[in-house]
Amino acid sequence: MRLLSSALLSITHGVVMDKILLVESKLVGGMALFEDNKYPCVEECKEDSDCNRVCYDGVCKPPPGEPCPCDRPKKIPDMCEVNILMKYMEAAVKVSPKLLGQWTRAGFHDAGTYDQHVPEGGANGCLMNEPLMLLQHENFFLDGPIAVLKAIKELWHDHPETCIDVSSADIIQFAIFFATTRQKYAPGLDYEKWKTLLTAFEWGRPDETECLTDWTWNLPGFEFGKGGYGGLPYHHTLRCQASGLEIRDKMMGRNGFSQSEATVLIGAHTIGEIRGTFPGLQAPWVYNGRDNYTPEGPMFDNEFFRYIIHEPIESNVFDFSSNFQPFETDFSTWFRDDDFNGTPLNHLDTDVVLAFPPHPAGAYPDYSVDSSAFSVDNDLFLKAFFAALDKMSKLGVTVPLFPATPECACGEIDESDFDEVLNATGIDLPPLLEAIGQAEADAEETKKKIHAEFRQDIVRLTVSVEEAKRMLELAEKAEAGVIDAEKAEPAVIVKRDGSK
Repeated sequence: MRLLSSALLSITHGVVMDKILLVESKLVGGMALFEDNKYPCVEECKEDSDCNRVCYDGVCKPPPGEPCPCDRPKKIPDMCEVNILMKYMEAAVKVSPKLLGQWTRAGFHDAGTYDQHVPEGGANGCLMNEPLMLLQHENFFLDGPIAVLKAIKELWHDHPETCIDVSSADIIQFAIFFATTRQKYAPGLDYEKWKTLLTAFEWGRPDETECLTDWTWNLPGFEFGKGGYGGLPYHHTLRCQASGLEIRDKMMGRNGFSQSEATVLIGAHTIGEIRGTFPGLQAPWVYNGRDNYTPEGPMFDNEFFRYIIHEPIESNVFDFSSNFQPFETDFSTWFRDDDFNGTPLNHLDTDVVLAFPPHPAGAYPDYSVDSSAFSVDNDLFLKAFFAALDKMSKLGVTVPLFPATPECACGEIDESDFDEVLNATGIDLPPLLEAIGQAEADAEETKKKIHAEFRQDIVRLTVSVEEAKRMLELAEKAEAGVIDAEKAEPAVIVKRDGSK
């Protein structure tokens, strides 16, 4: 069986290769890069009797079949340990493909809390480690996928062939890298994607110990600056202007992304669905982004940009405001295409704004330039996306990061390990399946509570503009005493902080 350590290194990009070599160059006598980050089962030796184990290339290792003692867990996993993590993740997404889109959202919602002007927030694990983060409006409905990810982290750390103390920040960012890499081109894990996942991701993010929920305000929202019931007093042109400024002020101004980076990251909406926010109206952004598009889940490609650029009839915001085809329904902060190839599609105002030049000119960046380029070139989109994703996954990180070490402490990576990932060989599946079932059950209960607590807000978000006008007129007549107040549902606006 051919060992892959050298083969894997040969396909790694130069910058990653340099960092792997840097790690290797700092390993002396089995000592790891950091003093508190030693390899397990590693001692210097000249023969077996030096350590009562097997002496291999000057390093003590346990006899075959014996697990390594884990006295000093590592922050940087080795490739064998990353392979075990992939076994858990692959098994999880085969059971629940919706995790692919949900983990993608979670990756941005942890890192996107970064404000470069302070600086604070970023890819710091707060989404997993601070329960209050999941109670913020911006993070509603992420409790289920985060619970699964937390269970995977615990199972990975407890596995007899790992000796690690990897941060929640690393797990969350690896999850989005895993999801988008797995689903690009042909959905599902193949050999080349497996090699990329082993070698290209960089580890070592520390977890934040003092998380602040206010950091979620650095995440872009989809309804803002709109008065009245569902924003009715404002024309579509002003809605687009507000959306364009939201992306500029938060993703570019606070997170520090360029115009092109902000645009391409929103293209991650290609996979996943808008679920709990609009009860009864759950739908993906694009046809091939739905959870069950293939037996291996959704397709991650440039379809989001192809749709928003080429499906609308109009080519500018002003004309779109009076003819918003291909959408049939305007919900005042988002649009719905009721039937695209048999599938309803949902798009937020912050999606639609990417399709048109700014109105008025210069009011916000012209995201449509990048959207148009991505819409006709999938390779360009993927290259730009993964470059922006790498930047996003390091927001707020001030320590050096390193790829998984190629030398495994308790074994060596080889070609059979890829098949083991596909077949979930060597992991205990029942605890994982139980964790997924429990997470989904708990998430369903949480969703019901959110829907009950924010009923009027959700009603406002899920009635069309025409229906909202009718309800507003009834509310105004009731207020004026023209009709009985019981005949009109009040037009309640729930603010971002939950107040009325």
